[in-house]
Amino acid sequence: MALAWLLKQMPKVNKNLWIDPVAFIVDHKARAGSREEAEFVSSELNRLGIKNLILTMKWTGTANPSDLPDFELRAREARYRLIAAASIQRNIRHLFVGHHQDDQVETVLMRLLRNSTTNFLGLQGMAEQTAIPCCESIRGAHEWPGYENFLDWIRQPDFNIDMRESKTSPSDASALNFDKTVTMPRPLGLQVHRPLLRFPKWRLVDVCETNHIKYVKDKTNDDPTLTLRNAIRHLRSEYTLPRAFQAESLLRLRDWAQKSTQVLVDRGTNLLNTFGNPTFDLRSGLMTVWIPKSFASACENDPEAAANALARLTSIVSCQPRDAVPTIVPWRSVREFAQKMLSPGSNAFTMQRVLLERVSTASNDGEQGSLWKLSRPPMRAMEVQLATMKFNALAVTENKPASQFWRQDLFLDKEGLCSLWLLWDHRYWVRVRTKDSHTLGEIGIRPFQVTDEEYLRKKLDKKERDDLQKILGEASPGKLRYTLPVLTWQDKLSVFPTLNFMVETPSCEQFEARARDHPILEWEVCYKTIDQYFMVDQKKTIKWINTDIQQG
Repeated sequence: MALAWLLKQMPKVNKNLWIDPVAFIVDHKARAGSREEAEFVSSELNRLGIKNLILTMKWTGTANPSDLPDFELRAREARYRLIAAASIQRNIRHLFVGHHQDDQVETVLMRLLRNSTTNFLGLQGMAEQTAIPCCESIRGAHEWPGYENFLDWIRQPDFNIDMRESKTSPSDASALNFDKTVTMPRPLGLQVHRPLLRFPKWRLVDVCETNHIKYVKDKTNDDPTLTLRNAIRHLRSEYTLPRAFQAESLLRLRDWAQKSTQVLVDRGTNLLNTFGNPTFDLRSGLMTVWIPKSFASACENDPEAAANALARLTSIVSCQPRDAVPTIVPWRSVREFAQKMLSPGSNAFTMQRVLLERVSTASNDGEQGSLWKLSRPPMRAMEVQLATMKFNALAVTENKPASQFWRQDLFLDKEGLCSLWLLWDHRYWVRVRTKDSHTLGEIGIRPFQVTDEEYLRKKLDKKERDDLQKILGEASPGKLRYTLPVLTWQDKLSVFPTLNFMVETPSCEQFEARARDHPILEWEVCYKTIDQYFMVDQKKTIKWINTDIQQG
């Protein structure tokens, strides 16, 4: 409540800073009376002239969510997802939360208790500004939610682009999927701000009381048996803790950890700057990069920086969930990579769910090194099952706010039914346009499989098979092809969306009519948001490989 009131006062402090805050009130539905409290807060915000909305959490499989052993974690995830969805619908990009200094102290102390390691990375506490967590699968949480043509994303003509021909001929190419290829996201996601971290809780209470602002106190916060945070809060309020565990010491520890982390990231960036000749194939997520022999020495001399560089490099290709991507890879991975670099012959191993293979030894500007290939490892049975998914329809009421989010989303203005964006294998965003809801229900997405090859032999003529084999050999050699997404209709393979290859491609004379009658009228594919260093700083140095449908 103090934060909402302070934000409302900002234009009075600076007339050029216009802020019209919208408050989100989350009813966790975890205890009796929570709805009444949410409505009370809403009425108080209305009195203060602050727009607000109550977001209600839904729990499945339990009548008493607070009794769940992981209640605090699940409630945090659900809370952020509710707020993210509401923000995206209202074109909101900046979220302000009321975490204060006492919350920061509790967070650092909790991490000290939970982690036996002395690693400083876990002691940074909460950041004053960060991307929204727990929302990887919500389109728009970390990127502009529409589709931007790849060449528009590149923007400048001198970028190093290798646009590969698709299988379609010039005469019919302009109709297939409207010349759309896999693109990259524009990182315009939701930012979380914590402007009150420097202020203790009593200062915020004083703001409320001085300005006659009513607020609700959650009584469950006083129960030390409910959560670890509550237990720590109870200890701090009822006992005098050793000086090392008091607020001043913990905040100094947090500041040291944050500065140390930034120094580590800078050292990791310096090592990444020694890498050369990067290529990235958007069709399969295959990356190649030259790494100097001196990097093996860095693994010994500065293992933390090497671990950071490898974590960021592998994150481009990895199918790990966004929130699981580490700042550093394990020390054993650093040592193994250094050993592979210095060993003769071809070496392959897996790190952070990325297959690394040394392709060859090569020099770059007179310096010795080796060329490495990074790709998604072969899928296990459980991963295939998780990557077999169905699309959900975009509700008509959702079209308008989504289409106004930073720029017009033309995909939503066309005839037919649009699906919601779907995050596939934590790597590709995909959405489709079909005739109606019945057709959309028959369309799915899954990995390409060995069993599909017999089906393709029957459906494609020799030229089409040869064309497809050429594309697969180029974009996804070997078993990598079985990590490609395919769109299915009635459980039959229909489209390779990242390759712009449609099974049963019609003849030139019939193409326009047949394309119009195909159950999948259009598809869009966007790669995941990757490390800012590669997305922005190294954008011009990367050789981007993509499918281009040549114009006649």
